[in-house]
Amino acid sequence: MIEFRLQIDSRITRAVVPLIVKSFSDSGNTEEPIFPYPDESDVELMYAWAKSLREDLAQDRQRLARLLNNPKLAHGYVEVDENELELVLRALTEIRLFIRKSCLESFSDEELETGEFILPKKPKDAQSYYLAYLVLAEIQEGLIAQVA
Repeated sequence: MIEFRLQIDSRITRAVVPLIVKSFSDSGNTEEPIFPYPDESDVELMYAWAKSLREDLAQDRQRLARLLNNPKLAHGYVEVDENELELVLRALTEIRLFIRKSCLESFSDEELETGEFILPKKPKDAQSYYLAYLVLAEIQEGLIAQVA
């Protein structure tokens, strides 16, 4: 079992875990996979790729649901079975991409990469989702650090 505590204040995690859960739910209801597929003229190949990706993501999402449903997460504690690490990491990436695409339009890619912006000047909803995006990033980084 991989276990660690997030560095983010638990008041923030308690505030954003509901947004993460909502994003998890919303991202599961999209028709198209959130992972981009390069331009392809073969429609059947694109359909097969999307179907396979949806099936893989369903497994990933089941593993991530365990983490999100753990009441310890709201208090900054992360617990993931080592055998499920890769699946959880992929599902976390899916949710981060979903949040980026659907909730953080007011942020440029450069702002997200560098953190060089003034948060109070962003829309209120975007501010909250930005914090959720950061919590997910810290979870990913923490998981990778535990196995590195």
